Amino acid sequence: MMRAFRPTLVRRVFLALLVAFSLVWIVLLGRDFLEAKDAAAFDAKIRAVGDNLLASIAPLDSDAYAGAVVASNAALINETYRGNRLPDVLVELRDAGGARVYVSPQAGPASLQGPPGSFTNGDVNGQPYRRYHGRHGRWSLTVAAPQLSTWSMFRLMGGSLTLDMLIAFPLVLVPVWIAVRRGLRPLRTLSDRIAARGPDDLSPLGVAPRHAELQPLAGALDRLLDQLRHRLARERGFVQDAAHELRTPLAVMSAQAHVLVMATDPDEREQAGRRMLHAMARASHMIEQLLAMANIDDGKPAAPGEVDVAELVRSELALLAPAALARHIDLVLDAPDTLRWRLDLHAFQAVLRNLVNNAIAYIPAHGRVHVGLLRDGARLVLTVADDGPGIPLQERALVFERFYRGAGHDMPGAGLGLAIVHEAAARLGGGVGLAEGIDGKGCRFVVTIPLENPHA
Repeated sequence: MMRAFRPTLVRRVFLALLVAFSLVWIVLLGRDFLEAKDAAAFDAKIRAVGDNLLASIAPLDSDAYAGAVVASNAALINETYRGNRLPDVLVELRDAGGARVYVSPQAGPASLQGPPGSFTNGDVNGQPYRRYHGRHGRWSLTVAAPQLSTWSMFRLMGGSLTLDMLIAFPLVLVPVWIAVRRGLRPLRTLSDRIAARGPDDLSPLGVAPRHAELQPLAGALDRLLDQLRHRLARERGFVQDAAHELRTPLAVMSAQAHVLVMATDPDEREQAGRRMLHAMARASHMIEQLLAMANIDDGKPAAPGEVDVAELVRSELALLAPAALARHIDLVLDAPDTLRWRLDLHAFQAVLRNLVNNAIAYIPAHGRVHVGLLRDGARLVLTVADDGPGIPLQERALVFERFYRGAGHDMPGAGLGLAIVHEAAARLGGGVGLAEGIDGKGCRFVVTIPLENPHA
């Protein structure tokens, strides 16, 4: 039962046509009603009937012939009126002496005569009439048309107009219905093609609709499937890489745990403990990075809030300063006293922490890390520069990939820091670039954030 009342395009087209025809019927009925209520137009029609009758009998000299012509014309006119159940039009013909030659039987003994060339009003048998009095040659003619009530006008005009609309409606509906059914056939084909697919089939649909309106839909579906294929491949690679990276510290912990259990030498046990703690720290860092990447990549950005970015950067650098001091690295901040900005706080913190941590970890001891913050028109610009070994030009396009770790160093890491920076910068509505660092050495990461975050 509920299936019969589900909305369908065919039913919607039918209802739309029904509404359109109803509106057309109302507009035409209103137009005809206003024309019928126009007294000048009504008088012109009566005058035209009277003048035409007078012109047709003007050459006649016989009262009998003239009366017969007027009677036959009056009968023709009244056939239409009677078909619509309206009072008859009355006609009275008089000769030059004023003698009545013919009068409509419905008028009875009542006289319809009036001043030639004038219009008068009067009742005949209780029905109001509008009369036109004309004269031509020896003939005087009065034509009396019934004055209809508002309801009678609507009934007269609505009846004939409704019949016309009822005839026209199916003539319009059938071609439109056929066009809609045929037009939806490719959409049903597309739907059947998708329904027949397996859950893991993300290959292109291979459907090329001839209709221009359906081509964007088929193209959008193919693009969506392509995005899903790449997303699944990326996630599958992500899981594999994460498992590979976690396997090493877990293997170390397992081996060192075995040493701790089996070793009897205190020095050996102490060394095994240190190695286990190092592996645990590495695994913990990996898990934190994976969680950070998952939070950044979940597609649900937090609502931006207004913060003092300069104070935020100072607070974050204060937390990172001990790591820099431990390696005798000069950590410098160049920022205004205050700089308020609307942004996603967690995404910005992820950018800053990973860039500064990377710089501290990868440059040699006694190096320099310079953090800059400024407003450039409608953009917030954060820079983190160092004087370390830098990144070769051929690797700069790859360092933002997940789990990519460049050659030429033996520092432990998961290869997720710069990937997090890239994703977090995109979350902020901006981007990150890489250039030469301090004094032409090392790296300079430049993060730009627009005034309005388009992802917010």
